[in-house]
Amino acid sequence: MLKSFLYGLFYDGFMFFPEKLYLGKRRRKLISVLRGRILEVGVGTGVNFSFYNDQVVVTGIEPSETMLSRATEKRKRLKLTNRIELLHTGCGLPEMQQLVEENSLDAVICTLVLCTIPEPEKAIAQFKKWLKPGGQLVIMEHIRAHTHLWGKIQDKMNPYWSKFADGCQLNRKTDRILRESGLKLQNEKSFRMVLPFYEAVYIKPETTDKPH
Repeated sequence: MLKSFLYGLFYDGFMFFPEKLYLGKRRRKLISVLRGRILEVGVGTGVNFSFYNDQVVVTGIEPSETMLSRATEKRKRLKLTNRIELLHTGCGLPEMQQLVEENSLDAVICTLVLCTIPEPEKAIAQFKKWLKPGGQLVIMEHIRAHTHLWGKIQDKMNPYWSKFADGCQLNRKTDRILRESGLKLQNEKSFRMVLPFYEAVYIKPETTDKPH
């Protein structure tokens, strides 16, 4: 609990320069075009809030009380209390089944969060159920490097990193998990900011092809 509290407390300071210099621009490009009913998974301290336009209604979930408190303050400061609902829960918890109906969401957003979810394959399968046909899963995550050397370095560092970073998995193959999810890839980009990163938009197919 203490580690989680401290990580939430110092997260914004730790990420200030990466967000200001690079990640913020990418977040804006991914998020500002979205419309409709949105679920943001792991809102953290509310980094994405300023990028939403006035055509969205957002439910944001966050399991860390410290981060949720900071997100609540940011929502109030940005005067978004009427468009962003914040809940202290996680995507794998039972209450989520009552909070979100199947085929009800226009978009699900995961930015720097799938690295911390214990069973990402199950989470993505749930997102797929919640999305409307044609709905979007919007992703920006760090991933395990595709090169042998850097991948092995991440593997070696991961046990120490995960303890420091509240369970974040440094070497998760999130790009591979997404490609095997049954969602349709709309676009993707890879970039590096010390770690390799992956950003993408996946679409829930409009119809399921029937066997001939």
